[in-house]
Amino acid sequence: MPEFNLHLDTTAYNVVIRLLCEKGDMDMGHKLMIEIGLIDLYLDMRTYFAMVKGFCNAGRLEEACELFQAMKGQGFSPNVVAYFVLLEGICKHMSTRKALELLGEMDKSGRNCSPNVITYTFEIKSFCEKGQTIKALRILNRMEACQCVPNCIIVITLITGLCVEGHVKKACKLIDRVTRRGVSNSDCYSSLVFALIRINKRDVAEKLFRKMLVSGAKPSAIACSTMIREICREGQVLDSFCLYNEIERMQYFSSINTEIYSILLVVLCQQSHSVEATKLARLMLRKRIRLEAPYDEIIMEANVLTTL
Repeated sequence: MPEFNLHLDTTAYNVVIRLLCEKGDMDMGHKLMIEIGLIDLYLDMRTYFAMVKGFCNAGRLEEACELFQAMKGQGFSPNVVAYFVLLEGICKHMSTRKALELLGEMDKSGRNCSPNVITYTFEIKSFCEKGQTIKALRILNRMEACQCVPNCIIVITLITGLCVEGHVKKACKLIDRVTRRGVSNSDCYSSLVFALIRINKRDVAEKLFRKMLVSGAKPSAIACSTMIREICREGQVLDSFCLYNEIERMQYFSSINTEIYSILLVVLCQQSHSVEATKLARLMLRKRIRLEAPYDEIIMEANVLTTL
């Protein structure tokens, strides 16, 4: 602003560029970047950071990657935050090739920028949530090649994604693969049970669930509760009660959601299985498990607890 005898510095330009990027006006932001170099000012890390993030948010991934490389060419060393911004943009737009390239670049950069379990978890979840689980497996391959062991969140996310996308066999192969690396067998198969139910393969899920019980693998709370709920939903109330008893005998009953007790008791009452209903009600009293609303009102209407 020469007419006011004022001279803008890089900080002032950065403020304007950041605001333009937030509004999505990347072309004007880029023009200001060029202008900085023409008036003997220097771009700094904040300028590049704002522009890279803006290009990513605008879906202009190629330009974001080019600018990121230009930043490095000018002698700037991206920190972990800068890498994560670009990684987020890459995951958002589903470029597996660029994701793998950036992970390799992070490894080479050192300076505490090497990808860790948190980085891989974010990346794999991003791909799975967008229905690209097969691509996410490529990220897992690289993760394991770098001697980074996947955590339960990664494995559960991949199992669920594979099943939802129709790759049940690949999910089973994945379980065999990760359990050899120390991931919990019970967590893996519990996730598979839940995923199978989610894609309407209840019979397959039940067979797997019963195999878990026989083998001594402890199903998770959500697997136990969901399995009993689904069997009840199909009207097989005595089967669900028997399964509950089997779980209890193996001392897994603490894993069952308290709402499941209420649901099971209601269905037993509604189908006039008074002996089983009374047994369950007494067990609930002994364990101090309260009936949840609205099941308490349904039970009172059924009037079967007077036998206690």
